[in-house]
Amino acid sequence: MLAYKSTWCSRHHLIPTFCVLLALVLLVPSMLLPQKAAAGHLLGSHDLKCDKIFPCPDELKPRVLFWIDVFTQHGDDTIILHDSENPQRVYRVIKTTARCSRRKEARSIKNAKANVRKQLLQIADKRAQGVTQFSGEKQHLAELVKNEKPAEIRRAAERIRCQGGVADQFLRALERHGRYGPMVVSTLKKAGLPTDIQYLPFVESSYRPTAYSRVGAAGMWQIMPRTALTLGLNISSTVDERLDPELASAAAARYFLNSRQKLGNTARNIKSAKKYSLYPFVITSYNYGVAGMLRAMDKVGPDYMDVLNKYKARGFQIAVKNFYSSFLAARHVAKNADVYYPNHKVAPPLSVDVVTIKTPASIERLMSVFSVAEETLKKYNTSLMRLVWTGRRFVPKGYKLKLPKTAAGRSEQVAKLYKLPAEEPKYIEYSYRVKRGDTACGIAQKEGVSCRELIALNNLGRRALIRSGQIITIPGSPSKLVRKPSDVSVIIAEKKPEKIVVAKKQHEKAEISESVVVKQTEAVAVSENPRKPDPVIKSIPNIPESIFGVGDDLLIQLSEKSGKIRYSIVVEPDESLGLYANWLGLRSASSIRKLNKLKSSRNVRIGKIIYLPVKKQEQKEQFNQQRLDYHQELQDEFRTRFKIAGVETYKIERGDSAWSISIKQAVPLWLLKRYNPKLFGTQSQPGDTIILPVIETVASNDNNGTELMPGL
Repeated sequence: MLAYKSTWCSRHHLIPTFCVLLALVLLVPSMLLPQKAAAGHLLGSHDLKCDKIFPCPDELKPRVLFWIDVFTQHGDDTIILHDSENPQRVYRVIKTTARCSRRKEARSIKNAKANVRKQLLQIADKRAQGVTQFSGEKQHLAELVKNEKPAEIRRAAERIRCQGGVADQFLRALERHGRYGPMVVSTLKKAGLPTDIQYLPFVESSYRPTAYSRVGAAGMWQIMPRTALTLGLNISSTVDERLDPELASAAAARYFLNSRQKLGNTARNIKSAKKYSLYPFVITSYNYGVAGMLRAMDKVGPDYMDVLNKYKARGFQIAVKNFYSSFLAARHVAKNADVYYPNHKVAPPLSVDVVTIKTPASIERLMSVFSVAEETLKKYNTSLMRLVWTGRRFVPKGYKLKLPKTAAGRSEQVAKLYKLPAEEPKYIEYSYRVKRGDTACGIAQKEGVSCRELIALNNLGRRALIRSGQIITIPGSPSKLVRKPSDVSVIIAEKKPEKIVVAKKQHEKAEISESVVVKQTEAVAVSENPRKPDPVIKSIPNIPESIFGVGDDLLIQLSEKSGKIRYSIVVEPDESLGLYANWLGLRSASSIRKLNKLKSSRNVRIGKIIYLPVKKQEQKEQFNQQRLDYHQELQDEFRTRFKIAGVETYKIERGDSAWSISIKQAVPLWLLKRYNPKLFGTQSQPGDTIILPVIETVASNDNNGTELMPGL
């Protein structure tokens, strides 16, 4: 801790006497703390230089200072326990190899959180009794909440968040910024955007072109698949243009232009908007979406701090609230990199020769023709997918191959490449229809192939979601077949008649007009399930927009009974009493159960009327807004990853329920209700026919994907 502060003092050119006193102040309390833990963390004093385009109001500065410290003072071996609503309120700084995780938190971090929580609750109890003086770490915690009432301290005890240090990552990002930053600046200038937006990838990806997030965002700008299509980027099993720094930067610029235009149109209708900068909203929209920021601006106004403090919505949480602050912090640190990282390295900008691939070619051929190593090709061509590097796919026709720039040029090598004959495919591939109960890795194991290869080949994403009836491609073994490049052959598999084995031309999208299934020597028509005919799929060229969207039917309804106003709703799919309690700001659902005479062990039924204990108008408004946001996000999440290709019919069997049908047919409950509202009442009986949407994965096989949801 002492060494850490000494470094901080030297970086900020503070006088030695002050630093000695500061060290003594920090050292004494730290001796009372557990080993490897420090509670006396103080925010650094940084000279923030903001402007009219990217303002940093005084109220926002503590948040920005916190993130500056995260980016500069805390490395990969450090975690910070702080308040999620007030991030600058740092409870404890711990040196540890454990990492913060929302899914599976290390026991040591859980114990540290529990310890801080316990102390905060004790402080709240003592403060309620009039006690103001404490000792050790508890005094430090008490100082942090000295202006808070006991009830607020207890709430703060439930908001302890873990943040990992990223100083080491930021240092590496500075090096990568030297390589890609000039190109990003040039792209932003051409688009007429502020060039300081170049600092956003520090927050998004640490300037890594090949970065992937747990939700599927990819690239330096962390673009989601659905938005990639909207922004003109291609995603396939061979190329993901989100991973191309230049193409992704141009797409991000288009996003910011669109965001600025839409937010500006709304702002022009607000008289006071001229006093405020639009760019805090534009930057935040990159995390929260343009529609989300439009709703926030429309409800609260054009003052960004008002939105930050007053806007309430389910998705408007810590990552969104800290996005602009973390951007300002990254901007400040990068502009003052020599102060924070005096010896940091800066990679030179990439200087490249670009060659357009006219005939699909293997990596081996390109390495040979251009005399470059595979690692060099990977460095310059980050958008090429794993299947290309493993040899299962060719670099496609039209791809702009990037190579290290040479003084002599590459005209002779390019001419040589263009004269070579087309390459033959090295692998055969199987087409497989997914059955009920199948999983991606289960299919891979059954077929004796790599699960990773199967997922990559079909662009299934990190969750590897598949559905019954879906056709997926199984990676095969090296082909010994010799054929013309134009051939698309169907090979008979005698032992596995349910398969269609296809040798695909790697440089074209091979299409099979008709599925051929052969059993022994006779061609016969075979249904996947001999007891049931294959479902009839009806084409829906245009899906009615009414299938999606949220309406006023979700709002709290008012009625009067015995002279009393009653507030009620009708239960929708994917809802629970716990959600209702949360939307009303209640600590538990017990009051809702009591009002509706529901037993604690009983769940609520879809379509049931539920009365709500609404006491304030603010509760009602908060409930309505959060319920609307919740259902909108359910639909947005679905549309990000799936599309509706048509419908099929399903005959209700004995024992079926809406829930079981949803599970068996892999259809979200809310979507099932949209198509079959009567299914959720008492009208449906065994033997009745209902409609099921045919759901396809967005960006499956070589189809383009389609969303931009970067995070902290």
